[in-house]
Amino acid sequence: MAPVLGLISINDVYTLEHLPKLASLIGHHRVATKADRWLVVVAGDFLAPSLLSSVDGGRHMVECLNLLGVTHVTFGNHEDDLSPAELLTRYSELRATWLGTNVRGFAKPLPPSDVVEVGGLRVGLVGGVMHDPTVYRRPPFGGVSLERLNDALRREVERLRPTVHTCLAVTHQWLDDDRALARMGLVPLIIGGHEHDPFLEQVRGTTLSKAGSDATHAAVITIELARIPKVKAVHETVAGFPADPAVQRVVDEARALVERTAGTVLLELKKPLSSKGARSKQTSMGTFVTSVLRDALHADAAVFNGGGLRGTSARERRFTFGDLMEELPFENEIVLVPLPGAVLREAIAFSRRKAPASDGGFLQVDDGLELAADQRTVVSVGGRPLDERRIYRVAVPRAHLLGLDRIDPLETYAKATPGLVPAPLTGRPPRLIVLDALRRAG
Repeated sequence: MAPVLGLISINDVYTLEHLPKLASLIGHHRVATKADRWLVVVAGDFLAPSLLSSVDGGRHMVECLNLLGVTHVTFGNHEDDLSPAELLTRYSELRATWLGTNVRGFAKPLPPSDVVEVGGLRVGLVGGVMHDPTVYRRPPFGGVSLERLNDALRREVERLRPTVHTCLAVTHQWLDDDRALARMGLVPLIIGGHEHDPFLEQVRGTTLSKAGSDATHAAVITIELARIPKVKAVHETVAGFPADPAVQRVVDEARALVERTAGTVLLELKKPLSSKGARSKQTSMGTFVTSVLRDALHADAAVFNGGGLRGTSARERRFTFGDLMEELPFENEIVLVPLPGAVLREAIAFSRRKAPASDGGFLQVDDGLELAADQRTVVSVGGRPLDERRIYRVAVPRAHLLGLDRIDPLETYAKATPGLVPAPLTGRPPRLIVLDALRRAG
């Protein structure tokens, strides 16, 4: 009988919560499911972004993945949320092969492929991350060069083909790009990431698997290495497995770290910060949050819905981690978009037209946006008169571009401008942006 390779894969893991049970699932299949060799694969987005990673830079995640016995990973676009120094440290700590078929120029050169022995046969693994510039807010991963992933994978598979029985691909890219890769007929199996929903399908004889986010499920895959490889894959919930004690200890330690951090002072205040009345007037907290978002994203301006600020009391002398969690509890993505000055002015004026009986869409603005006495009309941006025709880089909740709070100028312009709205999962929650900015400022 032909040798069998077993693989267990996860992707897009932003919490440690389910990893103790995943460890038991992995242990179970190593014993109960016949295979000559097992690999454990993570298809990107595991170091960030999360509340924990903003505190520990992904350290506890790496500790858990080492205990799981992870063998291969790829970058996800959100690994770039870490600083280059933090990312390099996590790279050094993780005892796995980082596949970087399309990555050039990382501080520690990534292998374009890996070859593993399975029952006397050689199997090549290739993998990498999406090159789409719209998902990165800066030159990614410390300034690497990213080739179009499918082109790089084709070239590496063709290079390996004379010396291996077959190749497998590990990718972090859009589902449509994975389907295009499958149609190329290069590999019998694609283990993918980026989408948070699970997918398991056949595309022209290639099995395409994405297990869904946060390791609530794992893809359990076996490949019989016959002349034509035979792939069997299922997505299995981890819920029915007991928590592995060693992994659970790391998770508990991380949880305790976050709880202890609640009282940590992020900023000593010269003036009180309050979001009281943010649905109908500009507030000091609104100015603070939008100004941090603007600077962190290197934007010209930033706006944020007053209904997204949920503080119940003024912060008089100190702004703590717990205060930040209370003020910004929602996961609404902040994205950077190009807006004409006229649209920026109209959106702010429109959002404030109902004051004081406003809903949550009243737009708070940063300290570089000067308003007229009516507190509705933008006069200047960054110290210069607003230019209606100039294109400004504006940090804004992505959902407003899609109709949240019915801010008509934003929604109308987004509908009329193809490609304006960044793809889902490319932005970051506001509290993580603010937390990272304050942490890096010391």
